[in-house]
Formats: sequence, structure tokens, C-alpha cells
Amino acid sequence: MTAPTGVGATVTYPPPDGQNGEGAVTVACTPDSGTTFPVGTTAVECVITDSLNRTGSCTFAVTVAAPLRLRRTRIMAFGDSITEGQIVVPGTDSAELVTRPDLAYPTVLSQLLSARYTDQRIAVFNRGHATEQAAKARSRFVTDLINDSPEVVVLLEGYNDIIFGESGLGILAGVAGVNELAAEARIRGARVFICTLSPSKAGRRQIPMSAIRETNDRLRVVARGEGAYLVDVFSALLPDVEANVSSDGLHLTELGYRRLGETVFAAIRADLEVQ
Repeated sequence: MTAPTGVGATVTYPPPDGQNGEGAVTVACTPDSGTTFPVGTTAVECVITDSLNRTGSCTFAVTVAAPLRLRRTRIMAFGDSITEGQIVVPGTDSAELVTRPDLAYPTVLSQLLSARYTDQRIAVFNRGHATEQAAKARSRFVTDLINDSPEVVVLLEGYNDIIFGESGLGILAGVAGVNELAAEARIRGARVFICTLSPSKAGRRQIPMSAIRETNDRLRVVARGEGAYLVDVFSALLPDVEANVSSDGLHLTELGYRRLGETVFAAIRADLEVQ
């Protein structure tokens, strides 16, 4: 079993069965079942005594694995309303949005990390800001880097650059903005994760899938150039896009945000978990 902390783990085991004894049989094991076993392998010895004071013994090993650990534990999730956790307000014809930090993917990510790495204090900072364009985010990004001192930066930006930019130019500006943010984080020593944009569908805020795909292709090139870990959010959410993307065609549903958090969690686990 895996220990929840470096101290060890409470281990219970069934007592061994005695055979060919007379009368009442007593069993004494050392260490006892239900005690804390240290990390590593511990030999357990059990002695069985019958009513004639005859004894028999056996031994077995209990192995406790060290708790799982991450190499880096301060994580900043930076982006726009998708990072912030905005959802569509029901009954408003997809026009109104409300921020739900409790449903946002950084919250999901924090919960998953804390549940797996029980011997570490994991800090996840949600630095999402609605309507932000990646091309105009550097000033806020640097401020958040200074304030949070993250060891890991997760970038999910570019939607608004496409929406508000001129035809074709928004994609280029957004990707260049993400590249600038990734380089800034890398220079400051952070491990960078770059997310592809999630898929879109029909709705008042729909982004053409051709624009999403082109942006993602360019983000892959940025990730390679910056030595960043690419988190393929698009592929993770596309198979069930109707359930993952809300009625406005852009923002995610509660399920979509959970799956986004799980996708980022899997990437961090694959890249940063101590083997």
C-alpha cells in the first residue's frame, strides 16, 4: 500500500490460522495489526500458542510505499474566462455569464492534486480574467508571476484574440501573445504547460472550428519552441463536445470544466510526478 505521509501507514491484516492445536489458541503478532508501519518493508512475526502451551510461528512481510510526490507544487493557471470559470446563466438565451470559481478547472485541478499528493501542500492559483486577449496580457502576467512565485504555469489563452481580432490577424496575435507569456515564465524558471483551445459549437459566441484548429496547430509549434508541455485540451473535449461546451458555443459546462481540470491534472502528473 501507499503511505499518506512520510511517517508511514496504518496496516491491518487478518491473524494467521492455527492447525492441529489443542483447546483455545492465542495469536500474538509483532508488529500488531492496526499499527503504523514505516515506509519500506517490515517483517511481521506471529506466534500461535495452544492450551498445551505448544507454539508455532510464521512470518510475512508488509511493504509500504512512500507517498506520491510532485517535483513542483506552486501552480498558476493563467487565462481568460475559461480559466476564470464562467458559465452560461440558464434562461438568458446564452447571453448572460456568471463566474463560478468552485466549478473552474483550477479548482478541479487543486482537488485532484491534493487527493493524490497527500504529503505535500499543493497551491493552485486561478488567474483567469474574462475578455482578456493573450496579446495584451503581459503586464498582468508579470504582476501575477511576481505575486504568486509559481513553479508551474498553465497557459490557456487565445479565444478573445480570435473573437476581437481582424480576420486571420487575431490568430497570429493570440499565438504570439502566448509565446511571449511562455517565454517570460520560462526565463523566470517556471515549468510551462500550454493548453490547446477547447472546441467550439453552434451558439452566439461560437468560434469557427477552422480558427480553433489553426490556432492549436500554431500553439503546438510554440510549445516545441519553448520546451513547454502541450496539453491537448481540444482532443480531450472534442469526442463529447455537446456535453462539454455550453449553449453559447464557447464556454464550458460543469462537466466540461471538470474534464478540462482532469486533462491538465494528467499532464502535470505525467511530467512532474517523482518516479
